[in-house]
Amino acid sequence: MITDKTVIERLRSCVPLNSLSQENFQRLCGEISVEDIPPGAKLFSVGDEDTSSIYLLSGGLELLSSDGLKSMIQGGKDNARYALANLKPRRYTGIVRTPARVVRIDGRLVDKLMVWDSTAKDNGGGGGLVVDEFDTDNGDAAWVMRLLQKRVFLDLPAAHIQEVLKRMQEVVVRAGDVIIRQGDPGDYYYVISEGRCRVIREISTTAQPQVLAELALGDGFGEEALVSRNPRNATVTMLTDGRLMRLAGADFIELLEQPVLRWVSPKEAAQSAKEGAVLLDVRTEQEHTNSKIRGSINIPVQRMRESTSKLVPNTRYICYCDSGERSSAAVFILRELGYDASVMRGGLSRLMDLFRERRHAT
Repeated sequence: MITDKTVIERLRSCVPLNSLSQENFQRLCGEISVEDIPPGAKLFSVGDEDTSSIYLLSGGLELLSSDGLKSMIQGGKDNARYALANLKPRRYTGIVRTPARVVRIDGRLVDKLMVWDSTAKDNGGGGGLVVDEFDTDNGDAAWVMRLLQKRVFLDLPAAHIQEVLKRMQEVVVRAGDVIIRQGDPGDYYYVISEGRCRVIREISTTAQPQVLAELALGDGFGEEALVSRNPRNATVTMLTDGRLMRLAGADFIELLEQPVLRWVSPKEAAQSAKEGAVLLDVRTEQEHTNSKIRGSINIPVQRMRESTSKLVPNTRYICYCDSGERSSAAVFILRELGYDASVMRGGLSRLMDLFRERRHAT
């Protein structure tokens, strides 16, 4: 969070941040921080396709193009009001030449806030949140901002997010309330707007329940059963009084699942694996042991959230199962957690056929 008034004033003059409403600019400042960068550090390279917009507040930075052209950006100057080499893939490498201070912002979040400002103005508003019914004095802005920064929502078109927020219903809950119960059919996707809850799984009738996670402001749950069309695989109970926002299953599938899931063919999956992607088998350990692809790793979909320590950031994962149902749920979870993941169509048998064909051909 930025609190330095000088930094805030300088950032307020940056483009296109200077087009944001005061409310959304303040929300943005609450979610970002200032970084101090030493001389010689590389901020980005030619060809990078990251989503960051980087603003130079002070210090000097040299931009180097692939054909040898150089230019200097100095903090406080007019050309520092613009995000550094912001076209993607990047056309310059950025090297810090004197001690620098920068702010790094996800450009997709800025774009969505700008679209929402425009929507609010078109509706006669003053640049507030898209859904007028949200009570910003009661903490709604905080959970919406947390939600926006999840990769799943950053990747959605602004119009889809707006529709998600419009269709959500508020539910007031009390400590001890069971929100979803293991074994029940999936009906809603939930987001916590106030309070905390605990996720547990029953292993057997004799064993102690396994605590999977504690969730708080802006966290979502309940998507696995909706995506996989299987019963709930865990129980979620409120630890405190609070409020939840829920989205009906049909709305979830229409507005979230279909736009978010990325599908690849078995042939594309095999080629991606050859180029460095990791094949992620989301079936059970026993299924994986019985029939697996060489080089694949195994994380059952039921344990995906608590097993992300096995995953490597900035790595592409191709998820597969027997039919695509479990792998669809796994990909939604992974993308919600910020990983690059795709679903393989056709199931495991087709993928194994392709690998056999390739081995015979060589």
